[in-house]
Amino acid sequence: MKYVPKELKETADISRGSTTWQSFLKNVLSVVIILGAIYLLLGLVADLIAVHVPEEVEVRLFSWNMSSDNEEPAEFQRAQLIFGRLLQQPGLRPLPYKLFLLDMSQPNAVAVPGGGVGVSKALLEAVPGEIGLAMVLGHELGHHQGRHSLKRLGRGLIYSFVMVLFFGENQSAVVNSSFQVAESSYSRSQEREADEFGLRLIYQSYGHTQGALEFFEIIQQEFESDRSRWSSFFASHPLAPDRIGYLREQQMSLPKEAKEEVKKQP
Repeated sequence: MKYVPKELKETADISRGSTTWQSFLKNVLSVVIILGAIYLLLGLVADLIAVHVPEEVEVRLFSWNMSSDNEEPAEFQRAQLIFGRLLQQPGLRPLPYKLFLLDMSQPNAVAVPGGGVGVSKALLEAVPGEIGLAMVLGHELGHHQGRHSLKRLGRGLIYSFVMVLFFGENQSAVVNSSFQVAESSYSRSQEREADEFGLRLIYQSYGHTQGALEFFEIIQQEFESDRSRWSSFFASHPLAPDRIGYLREQQMSLPKEAKEEVKKQP
């Protein structure tokens, strides 16, 4: 018997479907919530690990040579004396702190895990005042005190590992950008914490904080005159005017003898 196929009838095309804006918004919010939860959880784990790393382990892991082959300028020798005075204060983490010269042309200072504090010659030249330079060095010691470098390093490593695990090497640009924005906010909170610590350390070392905001005032005058308020959202450091205003409030909360010095500032 000859097989005769039946004629196909017209059917509805349901392969493409339709998505309402409510469903799309729900999906986007779900992704944002999941990524936010992952970010917070990873950050918490990284911070907990950094907090519990013993000082001797940190020193062994990051005990590279921080000496400079170049001849140390007179400004660096002045910074070493100030740095030594700050280190005499009690309560600092037991690290082998060392000041070294950064090989860069821009004013900058960094805190390196293991106790290193680097400063550029340009920064030493830009901040002539002793208290102003002490504030910069105290700020970097504040990063060590809060284990900020370890926390940022740990967060970066854990985040990279998990993102590669879930999304592969070709990660979404949106995901990476979102992480960078979130980390910028986290970094700004660390900068404020280091500012507070540096100011308190200055007061303990010198008995006053007059001139402590010199470097931030230089930044405000020379580097941030055309910087918009919106750009601070993406920056790893708060805007200089915000830092100055906040630190002046902190100065006024110091004991009475320090307040008299603050009132003399312009």
